[in-house]
Amino acid sequence: MVEISLSIALIAVLALAIVFIILNTIASFRRGLVLNDINTTGMALVDDLRTSVQNSSLQPFESDCQKVNGNRTACVSDHAAKFVMVVKKSSDFTVAGKKLNDIPIYGAFCTGKYSYIWNSGYFWAENTTKPNGVNPVKITYLNKNGAKATKTDFRLLKIRDDSRAVCVSAFKSNYNTNFQNTFAGTFDITSYARVSEEPIELLDQSLAIYNLTASKPAENTKGDNWFYNVSFILGTIKGGANIKTSGKSCSAPNDVATEAFEYCAINKFNFAVQANGD
Repeated sequence: MVEISLSIALIAVLALAIVFIILNTIASFRRGLVLNDINTTGMALVDDLRTSVQNSSLQPFESDCQKVNGNRTACVSDHAAKFVMVVKKSSDFTVAGKKLNDIPIYGAFCTGKYSYIWNSGYFWAENTTKPNGVNPVKITYLNKNGAKATKTDFRLLKIRDDSRAVCVSAFKSNYNTNFQNTFAGTFDITSYARVSEEPIELLDQSLAIYNLTASKPAENTKGDNWFYNVSFILGTIKGGANIKTSGKSCSAPNDVATEAFEYCAINKFNFAVQANGD
């Protein structure tokens, strides 16, 4: 009886060990698939952004100031950088019980060929609490038939925008307006030209942009092309993604469900590109 009991106990221990190994293998496989998805999607976005910038017009940004009744001198002094990149931030989101300060929650990058409007993954991320009244940004436009349309709850939207109407609309009638403090949450470009191509959502429901920035274009000595430095953070909406409190990481496994942690991944992409004109 003793020998039988010892044998059963040994078999039970071996069975538990095998189950533990199998579960770890499955978890590692899941994380590998998620990381591969992030990297593949990120590189596809880099190619898309790079192509849009390369094919964008070399018309001076200062000319876009004619679309708003602001201070043209101010536009010239900073080369109308506000018409390239706008970002809204917030300090009221909470991830895994930790309050995040001054995090980017949405914005737009206007290349002069296509504009990219993004909403942070914090709006949909698990184990995240957003403040009341703070919602994802929207866009209202006229489609090619002249009908008014609105896009909402998107992760990353690509829209044909040769005149940077998305970024221009953020400042209404005054270029000196502070986008961060005054923007109402909707890019309304209905007063500009119709959109010739229907906007495209570039990300599926499991991924989102957590930040996207682009430097003010630097003009080369000949003045025949401009150089941009672009950076974005792409991540899942599972696993308590956190790009502020702990850098670019997922919340600790004990702060979220184990399965959710297995599906969490974050990566940052940086690239330089020059605009050569149409």
